[in-house]
Amino acid sequence: MSEDMIKTVRGLLSAGRGNAKRLREIIETVKSGEPIVMSDYRYIQNLLESPNATDVEQAQSIPQPKRDTSLEVLRVRLAEGQISIEEFRVLKKALTNEE
Repeated sequence: MSEDMIKTVRGLLSAGRGNAKRLREIIETVKSGEPIVMSDYRYIQNLLESPNATDVEQAQSIPQPKRDTSLEVLRVRLAEGQISIEEFRVLKKALTNEE
């Protein structure tokens, strides 16, 4: 059991999940033959059951396009002659009505 716990905690450490200091202290406690306290056990269980923290951070860090950016792109395309004024008006109306 203690070897399994050490492997589990090391896996969390290598994945960059949880508080590294706390996880290292848990490993030392298990290595010394002492039982871990219930709060540490629950902490490990919560880390194992929760979604990967790095995945959540990556999902949050993906910038979402803004409507202002879309309107700015339309203005540039109009200025460069890529779209007509009629197309610009229709697209602008569609963008501003969504808000």
